[in-house]
Amino acid sequence: MSRGVGVTEAVREWVPEWTLEGFAVLSVFGDLLVIVPVLGVLYLVTVGRSLARGERDQPLCSDRTAVLIAVVFGGLALIVLLKAVFAFPRPPAEWHAIEPSEHGFPSGHTMAATVFWGALAARFHLGDRASRLAGAGLLVSLVALSRLALGVHYLVDVLASMAFGVVYLAGIAWLARGRPERAFGIAIVIAVLAVVASNGSSRAVLALLGTVGGAVGWYVVERPVVRRRLVTLVQRVN
Repeated sequence: MSRGVGVTEAVREWVPEWTLEGFAVLSVFGDLLVIVPVLGVLYLVTVGRSLARGERDQPLCSDRTAVLIAVVFGGLALIVLLKAVFAFPRPPAEWHAIEPSEHGFPSGHTMAATVFWGALAARFHLGDRASRLAGAGLLVSLVALSRLALGVHYLVDVLASMAFGVVYLAGIAWLARGRPERAFGIAIVIAVLAVVASNGSSRAVLALLGTVGGAVGWYVVERPVVRRRLVTLVQRVN
């Protein structure tokens, strides 16, 4: 039986052509062009607040934020790894409303959205937990629906991607125990495996460079001597 169980074809036939641009916009919530910049802004805001407080002996980037960054980079690397391992094809080209990448399983956008929005909902205390998880679930569902409407994934692809993302989040939370060095270590291992499994594909190499770069950047900035110098510099400028 097809991985789409007839759903993708039915959705493509049902969805009006004029709505496709809207579905393409919804896909952005699981796109690296949104996820990575948001992580960067979050990091800069966290560090900026710490520098403004002038606390020389406290981390500039909270463990909560550092773990979040590591978890997301590890999840992005895991997507590359799983695509290389399964290498399942996408739906027929005539269904595609956009130009997709090569492999169709799992859905990278859906899994990235699950990891990113799920990690945000779990790590930050805005409102109650149920509301945060419901909001994350809604965004992930919209991304999954958009990938079906655009004809680039089967139903099984997006459902499995959600499951992979949830299992990954639970697993890395259990292994990292809230410690950034553990989270970055796990993420780097996944990225290395992605490079090996994909025979050094450009996506895998970029995932590894991003993960290692994030880990090294976090480690260097949080060294006591560097942290104190940064705080002193900011105080002099102010």
